[in-house]
Amino acid sequence: MSKLEDFKPDYYDGVLEMDALLGSEQPAFDQVTVAINRLLLNRFVMKADSDGLSLLESELGIETDLTQPLESRRYDILVRMLPPHPITFKYLKDLVKSFGISASLQRDVLRQAITSYSRQDSVTTEQLRRLRYLFSVYLPGNMTYQLITMGDVDVPEMYNLGVALDVHTEVVVMPQPVTLGGS
Repeated sequence: MSKLEDFKPDYYDGVLEMDALLGSEQPAFDQVTVAINRLLLNRFVMKADSDGLSLLESELGIETDLTQPLESRRYDILVRMLPPHPITFKYLKDLVKSFGISASLQRDVLRQAITSYSRQDSVTTEQLRRLRYLFSVYLPGNMTYQLITMGDVDVPEMYNLGVALDVHTEVVVMPQPVTLGGS
């Protein structure tokens, strides 16, 4: 933070009255500086606080949900603010990577499906929610998607009888057709 003394001309050096005046005005100057910085930072999604995010959500027509974490609200705003761009598979992979989601995407052109593979220890529930939202917004209506999360499970065993256990869980989310109201 700047100090008022930084703006004081040299000829006031050593003048007690000026030092006392600047010392008494410094707290008010600091409060104004903090308020200006917060006002400026609230115009940037990644630096905004809850009030700034609420303002951005209001401008974009997003319902403000204060129960969601700030990071979730930030990404909802960012997705809404993305510039128009042709949705190619490369762009979708870059978009997922730019959101910091550790997932490998594969597509099946014949089945019109996208599959996301991620490790359970490298992706959070919130990131999976964001990925699901991205897919539901950016994929065409006739394309399905799967989110597959893999993890290692250690099962302590008392006796080894030579039996193997393989557990596979798969969740398939089918897109719901959206009907637009008309006259």
